[in-house]
Amino acid sequence: MVSPHMEKRALGRSGLEVGVLALGTMNWGSDWMRSTPVDEKTARSLLDLALESGVNLIDTADIYGRGASEAMLGRILGRRRQKVLLATKTRWEMKEGDPSSGGLSRKRIQAALDASLKRLRTDHVDLYMPHSPDPKVPLEETLGTLAAAVKAGKVRVLGCSNFSGAQWRQALAVSQGKGWPRFESDQVEYSLAARSADGDALPVAAAEGVSVVAWSPLAGGFLTPLGRRHKAGRGFPPVDASRYSGVVKVLSGVAQKEGTTPAAAALSWVLSRPGIAAAVVGASGVAQLREDLALKPLSARAAGYLDQASMLCSQASGPKGPGKAGTFVQL
Repeated sequence: MVSPHMEKRALGRSGLEVGVLALGTMNWGSDWMRSTPVDEKTARSLLDLALESGVNLIDTADIYGRGASEAMLGRILGRRRQKVLLATKTRWEMKEGDPSSGGLSRKRIQAALDASLKRLRTDHVDLYMPHSPDPKVPLEETLGTLAAAVKAGKVRVLGCSNFSGAQWRQALAVSQGKGWPRFESDQVEYSLAARSADGDALPVAAAEGVSVVAWSPLAGGFLTPLGRRHKAGRGFPPVDASRYSGVVKVLSGVAQKEGTTPAAAALSWVLSRPGIAAAVVGASGVAQLREDLALKPLSARAAGYLDQASMLCSQASGPKGPGKAGTFVQL
């Protein structure tokens, strides 16, 4: 049974309270990054279920389907726009092979934001993020342009995505020195099979009072029995299956003991980590999303088993990793 009262957490010091699960729309209207495409009818059902379940943060980006995701989301939201926190990103080339259609220059950001607002059929977004750093553009130019967008009312809160901890700290320092709005969150890959944020973005969150939002918390379906990872040709983000297969085995055992599903257990583990405000989940159908939304807190013992198994696999090399992780199956 999906709870309609999803836990909300502060997004940095922005004043925004976000549900611990956010709805990702990367595959709406296209098979972006080899994901299973979602048509408009299915997308409407996914949005309905998400809102009924207490989800309030909807995540997209201009590059997803090169505008297809934003356009579909804009059509579907309609009058419900005011019920959600809308997040989008920009950085990558919207026209393949045309460098001028990407990047984080002042001109590019201004044009990209206006185009996103038009596709989303709104006059502002609640969270706006560079999709990754742009080394070709001075950081001050990017941050100043984003600050101007906040001042103009086109953006409520700024965040970033795929910034390293050092890059995030640098941006925070520049914003503080200039008196500009800061990046209140960093959206990074984080799951039982991707732990680099432990020593990177999460320490920044603890030190600076900002938040981490996890993308691909199920490792692109690798941590779920029926995920797209197990379908031919599906493989984003990359996962070393030989190393992390032990985590999948432990996850199955933990889920059985806890009376939940592997997907829900994996998500609950991510959300138990200090500094995580939310995890972005995508789905190709209602049944898949319903499983993700059926969260229940893990016992401290179960979370500990998953943490140990994941760490063993991340530290090991070759086939010994899964073998070691498998010793934690007997709970």
